[in-house]
Amino acid sequence: MAALLCVIAFIAATLSFSQHIWHKDSPIPEIRVGVSLTPLASPFLVAEHLGLFEEHGLNVVLFPCASGTACTQLMLSRDVEYATASESVVMYQSFNQSDLALLVSFVESDNDLKLLTLTPTGISEVGQLEDKRVGVVKGSASEFYFDSVLVANNYKALNVEKVYLQPHELVPALLSFSVDAISAWEPMGYKADIQSASTVRNLGTPGIYQHSFNLLSTAPYLEFAGQEPVHLLNALDEAVDWINAHPDEASRLIAKRLNIPLNQVKWSWEDYVFRLSLGNSLLSNLQLQARWALKEGLVKNQQPDFRELFYEQPFQQITALRD
Repeated sequence: MAALLCVIAFIAATLSFSQHIWHKDSPIPEIRVGVSLTPLASPFLVAEHLGLFEEHGLNVVLFPCASGTACTQLMLSRDVEYATASESVVMYQSFNQSDLALLVSFVESDNDLKLLTLTPTGISEVGQLEDKRVGVVKGSASEFYFDSVLVANNYKALNVEKVYLQPHELVPALLSFSVDAISAWEPMGYKADIQSASTVRNLGTPGIYQHSFNLLSTAPYLEFAGQEPVHLLNALDEAVDWINAHPDEASRLIAKRLNIPLNQVKWSWEDYVFRLSLGNSLLSNLQLQARWALKEGLVKNQQPDFRELFYEQPFQQITALRD
């Protein structure tokens, strides 16, 4: 019996060793991340360029998306494991997707949204929008920002006609004077500035809206992902450090990677705050936008508890390592 047990133990040890060798020699599993083609996604593009994912033992493939909404849909349909999206997309999806998980915010800007007009309109301050036409994208950060500007300037009851347009229609509508102003995100401000024969004026209020880009996944996937999200955040953290240490080189790299003019990247570059965070500022922003969306009838169901959306363990782990 003792001899038999020894044989069994030897076979088990041999199988275990063989499995270890097989795992070691096998290809690293592919991790797919849906990434919007925008400078806001710079940490991912830089991490890819510098080989930081590989340094952390990851085989990351970036899937380009036209928007944060498109990236999130790819993730929900399981075409990718992670997605990048703005907090507005997160807010809307949270009303219908209970298994959404927000891992970290990696960039913020308090000047990405702008309320733009042209000097020939004669409009120089928000109150002069009375009885005027303002182009907005319905139910988006564009409309939320415009309403926030009105409230911040005590013009909540201002009689303004909202003209609902698609994002690609905003700048042409402004330049053709089909509307008197537009509420738009970058790079629309840059495009209006270089395409307009007239001076573009920003009526907006910097700081009233904190735009962020975030890394999302789903709770069922993360439940079995082990340390993978920690390694992913570590790579992003190093990419952010590199961006902040080499801003000029980083902006040139992003312009080349996205095939856009360097001036377009630099237009908003100083407004971006690249850092990993997951805290009360983002939570408050989500709650504020959710209350607005409910009031405007843009969403149904009860407002979710956004605290449950935060998947904090990976971020807490890398934060502990920093200290």
